[in-house]
Amino acid sequence: MPRLDFYTDFKLFVKLNLHEQDVILGRAPDCPVQLPDTRISRHHAIIRHRKDGYWLEDQSTHGTRLNASMITAPTLLRPGDRIYVGPYIIIFQPDTAPTEDLAAEVTAQ
Repeated sequence: MPRLDFYTDFKLFVKLNLHEQDVILGRAPDCPVQLPDTRISRHHAIIRHRKDGYWLEDQSTHGTRLNASMITAPTLLRPGDRIYVGPYIIIFQPDTAPTEDLAAEVTAQ
C-alpha cells in the first residue's frame, strides 16, 4: 500500500498510508493532514485512487508542482514523485520504501 511522506523545512512530520481512498491536500479541517499556510488553498489538490493507480489533480488557483513541472491535468503518481504545495514537500512512496532524509539534500551556500 503506498503512502505519502509530508515534509516541512526538509524534516519529515507525518506519514499517511493511502488505503485505496482519495486524499485531499490543503488547509481545510477536512483534509487528513492540514497544511496551514495562506499560500495553500483549502482544497489545494487531490490524490484520487483509481484501478490503475493514484492520480494527482490540482484544484487550486496557484497551481501544484509535481517534480519539476506544474501539473495542468490529472497525472499518474510514480514511486518517489515529489509534490510541492506551498512550503511543503510530499513524497509518494511504496509502503516498504525507507523514509528519505531531505535535510541531507540541502546544500550550504
